[in-house]
Amino acid sequence: MPFTAPHLHRARSIGEALRRLRESHADGHSVLSLYLNFDPSEFPNLRERHMQADALLADVEQRHHDEENGGVSRENRLALREDIERVRELFAEDEELALQGARGLAVFCSTPAHVYLLVPLPRGVQARVAVGERPLIEPLIELVAPERWCVLLASRRAGRIMRGTREHLVEVAHVRDDVHGRHSQGGWSQSRYQRGIEHEADEHIRRTCALLLEHFRRQPFDRLLIAGPAELHHRVEAELQEELVARLAGHFEIDVERATTAEAHRRAMPLVEADESRRERELLTRLNEGLAPGGHAAAGVEEVLELLNERRVHTLLLAHGLVVSGFECPRCGRLALADTPCPADGAVPEPSEDIVQSAIELALDQSAEVLVIRHQPEGLAEHGPTAALLRY
Repeated sequence: MPFTAPHLHRARSIGEALRRLRESHADGHSVLSLYLNFDPSEFPNLRERHMQADALLADVEQRHHDEENGGVSRENRLALREDIERVRELFAEDEELALQGARGLAVFCSTPAHVYLLVPLPRGVQARVAVGERPLIEPLIELVAPERWCVLLASRRAGRIMRGTREHLVEVAHVRDDVHGRHSQGGWSQSRYQRGIEHEADEHIRRTCALLLEHFRRQPFDRLLIAGPAELHHRVEAELQEELVARLAGHFEIDVERATTAEAHRRAMPLVEADESRRERELLTRLNEGLAPGGHAAAGVEEVLELLNERRVHTLLLAHGLVVSGFECPRCGRLALADTPCPADGAVPEPSEDIVQSAIELALDQSAEVLVIRHQPEGLAEHGPTAALLRY
């Protein structure tokens, strides 16, 4: 999907941003990639965010000035200057530096290539700026979540369904039943009255879980959380079908009727992160098993690059912050650590300061999952900074 300069597009999710950036084509033009950190413990106000952005843009401007006689075409130099000014103008009104709920911001700009994309980030990132023929997407990969999450909020009379990723939730359905225990003048005994109330509550929970199942079968999700009064959690879980119980990742308490999606997301995040940590442990266990003789796994940069070239990678595992220099064939895209001629077409490979970026793109092109190990770094470190689970 082409970008239309000079209009800014704000991505609704990191997944959308990755799709747009991978579909864009610089055609030899440079792309300016800027990442800002909004972590309130480090950058609590707009003044410090402005200083961060100004320093990064000044740095890339100085580097651009120093390289003017280094073989960069005049056209590309002028285009980069224009991109830098456009990004400065973006921050002039403070609006983008004061995004509510954002812990960081990414901006991608290339006027000649019609790229002008802004991406609010759910977690803080390392502030950095880069200029290259490809947008710098590696930090986005670290933030994107492959799992699709669902949160079921259920009380005695209200039910709400929220769906999304670790980045954000959206409410997609709600149900409310008139659960009450009104005395008739004929009178029920107190115990019978209470049983009537509980029966109505059970019927409401049953109806809410049926609605959840309907949504799941229409559009499946990967993981499920139950939220609401603690005393109802086990009653809600008891009404779930097996296919939903298998996706259950935990429970938390919340005011079902008054909670906003932002509050539900905030309370869900510790459970989401715990589930991510569990998943990393499982993948690292599979890696250890797969590295045994005859297994379907590999470790080490050189071997993993070769398997990516052969399109055999099912899941690519990377250490957080990994940077490796290497070479890339300009014709077929083959990646390697050595600058020997490409065995596929004989072309002389071109050097790359960070071949990890190219490895990520190659993995995504072959529909492989990419996972940056954040919670269990020591589990990957014993095998090297990168590893892979294989298709065959």
